[in-house]
Amino acid sequence: MKTCSRSIVSVVRTFSIVLLVFAAGCTTKPTGWPKAQADRAERIHHGYIYYLDGAGGGTAKENYAQGVQQGFLAAGYRGAGEMVTWETGKGLMADQDASVKYKRSMAMEAAAKITQRAKANPGVPLNMLGFSAGTAEAIFALEGLPETVQVDTVVLLGTSISRDYDLTRALRRVRGHVYIYTSTHDRMLGFLMPFSGTADRKFHDPGAGITGFVLPAGATAATRKLYAQKIVTIPWTAQLEKDGDYGKHFDNVKMEFIRDHVAPLFMGKGVPGLAK
Repeated sequence: MKTCSRSIVSVVRTFSIVLLVFAAGCTTKPTGWPKAQADRAERIHHGYIYYLDGAGGGTAKENYAQGVQQGFLAAGYRGAGEMVTWETGKGLMADQDASVKYKRSMAMEAAAKITQRAKANPGVPLNMLGFSAGTAEAIFALEGLPETVQVDTVVLLGTSISRDYDLTRALRRVRGHVYIYTSTHDRMLGFLMPFSGTADRKFHDPGAGITGFVLPAGATAATRKLYAQKIVTIPWTAQLEKDGDYGKHFDNVKMEFIRDHVAPLFMGKGVPGLAK
């Protein structure tokens, strides 16, 4: 009976992986990373965004970043940014299945970049944007920052790190807020993630991108306070459909959505429509 159960689980997981690859391959994805702007040297003094792409992306040949950068430019963001590569280069499932040890080692490289820029450009707002498995990398990178370095704003899209991951250490490195867009319509997370595993390698967990983070077991009063002060959860609503966001996984990186909903968070404009 145990052997039979293990076989069923194996078949289901294999099937989910095939669906995951199929879904990603059939989704219209931005490809290529636009060249740096001619005025980059000036832009870096107005703000900087570190973009951590999802599994299967992060390289010049394959990424989900074109709509992201176009969205920021269309919104009038005056700063600059870069895509931080953490991926294995072996494809979507290799990236997703990569060990937490590997992902943390790559996140430490990102943390070193952020620290170096913070020292070279004191006072310039430093921000992070994570998509899908890149949200785990963003959190790991925050944990790797020294106490003297803080990031101003963090935005998480299609978050595939586990819901109860303890964010205490990461939140202490954020000066402003961590905004997380969530959607119960995200089938990549809701249906496939429990079988393929979250970016931090937990199974039977769809990831925080469905309904947001929950407090970790045994959370202290200090952790509860950090969660209350720092985390802003923004659930999907039908109003987002006008910007091409139907709550699906890759809708998070469409130009229109980035322009109207994500970029304003990095421009000090708050959550669009929140006060309405």
